[in-house]
Amino acid sequence: MADIERASLDSTQQYFYDQAKDAGLPVTTADIEAEFQSKADAAGLKFNNDSKFSPFWKFLRSVAVYPFQQLIAFVITGVMPNLFLKTAAGVYLDMIGWSRNVERKKKKVLNGVIQFNRDSTGSSLSVKAGTLIKTAAINGRVYRVITTAEGIFTSSDLSIDVPVKAENPGSEYNLAAGYFSSLVTPITGITSVTNTENWITTPGTDDEEDDDYRERIRARFPSVSDWHVTAVYKSIIAEQIGIDYSKIYIEYNTAPRGAGSADALVVFDDGVSSSEYLNKVNTYITDQGYHGLGDDLRVKPFPETQHNIVAALYAVAGTSAADMTAAADKAEQIIRCAFRQNSAYEVEKTWYYKRFSMSKLASEIMKRIPVLTSVEFNIGDIVSEANIPRLQTLTVSITEDAA
Repeated sequence: MADIERASLDSTQQYFYDQAKDAGLPVTTADIEAEFQSKADAAGLKFNNDSKFSPFWKFLRSVAVYPFQQLIAFVITGVMPNLFLKTAAGVYLDMIGWSRNVERKKKKVLNGVIQFNRDSTGSSLSVKAGTLIKTAAINGRVYRVITTAEGIFTSSDLSIDVPVKAENPGSEYNLAAGYFSSLVTPITGITSVTNTENWITTPGTDDEEDDDYRERIRARFPSVSDWHVTAVYKSIIAEQIGIDYSKIYIEYNTAPRGAGSADALVVFDDGVSSSEYLNKVNTYITDQGYHGLGDDLRVKPFPETQHNIVAALYAVAGTSAADMTAAADKAEQIIRCAFRQNSAYEVEKTWYYKRFSMSKLASEIMKRIPVLTSVEFNIGDIVSEANIPRLQTLTVSITEDAA
């Protein structure tokens, strides 16, 4: 068996490799053989034939040196990193959380409402529970929601809102207004369907990531105190509304309602109706006594800045009309993803107290759409403070590159 190559380990494993070596544990074949030899010498054992070709010596190496090599490699790369909250991951982090009565948050299904429209009144019309509404394909995937109750048009209704849930759990269903736009099976009398602004009543969520889970476990340490601190409040909010720990920011330096007051700002995906969530957690904190003595904490959505984005795309000369249309559609969805209107792409998203690079976004678009030679935006970088940049309007055009 080959030695553990320190250079092949990640930074955490390298740390424990160095700690093991500094503590005097043999970590290389030569070190293990030397340690074995010293034990043999101390016991008065003499081996006249210690050649590496000796059958007896090869046997001893196989039953002593090699197993220890495997054991020390397992300890350095697996056991030691997963003993500590800072470095544990996956199921090992789950076990640490379990020991502190903090369970990892699991995927949840989105709930919301879809607007059904018709063009004339004068008669009643029903939409059955179980009706499917879908999006156009986003990065190759179609999302569907299902009505959970019957919707009934009275004789005077042109539109009604019908409750729905996502077909599957996950945050990818948290789409902005206008994405759910067609029925899987047409209904006579229904002219259109859509998800309007703030259509989401309960956002879909993913399994909690290790970093967010680790922060909530860490917050458990000060939570046994009678005095609440930032970490404890963030943990309470994350648990109550099922949002990621990293999406909560406590602005405690502004004292918005005088001494002892603070605001907790929460990042929501575009389309989430946050009022019900925030009412719930604010009631939990203020009315049920989950706050420090004299504290005045209010949970609010992050303020937003609205931006009108114009994207000019340039395609390789000779690109077909169909390919240009597909490129423009894909670029639009990538931009909308960056502004939190969908989560279909791995791109950097707008964030608070951060510079959002439009040139980096252009680079991400070109990397994913090979027919493009350039992407130009009408604005430069967006620098956020205690706010989240949102799209007010988006216009995407594409032409052949004549250069």
